[in-house]
Formats: sequence, C-alpha cells, structure tokens
Amino acid sequence: MFSRLSESIAALFPGQAGDELKKNIEALIQGHLEQMNLVSREELAVQQKILKRAQEKLAELEKKIEALEKSEE
Repeated sequence: MFSRLSESIAALFPGQAGDELKKNIEALIQGHLEQMNLVSREELAVQQKILKRAQEKLAELEKKIEALEKSEE
C-alpha cells in the first residue's frame, strides 16, 4: 500500500527527481513505522508459537506439582 502511494507521488515528477522522491517517501514511512514498534506477521507468528509452547509446559508442570502434592498426602 505504501509502495503504491510513493510510486503514485513519484509519478508526478519525471525522471530522477521522481525516483529520489519515491526513495525519500519510502524511507520516511519506514522510519515512522519503526518508531511505532510494530512487528511483522512472521514475528507475531513466532511469538505465538513460543507462547503456546510455554503454556503447554506450564500445564505439564502444574500437573506434576499436583501429582506430587497428592502423593505426599
């Protein structure tokens, strides 16, 4: 989406000026996106997998603790 926007704006200016404008717009947009601390879909997917594994491990440990507490009674 942002690439199309920068290309459309750059198309208003012929030649090298348009290319430079496109690069500057893309760099500006990328800089603002980085400041917003956004993550990519890939990073989100990785974090979701890590969270799921941690939740599974926690559930296993809770069961073990419960079994140990029952065996001590």
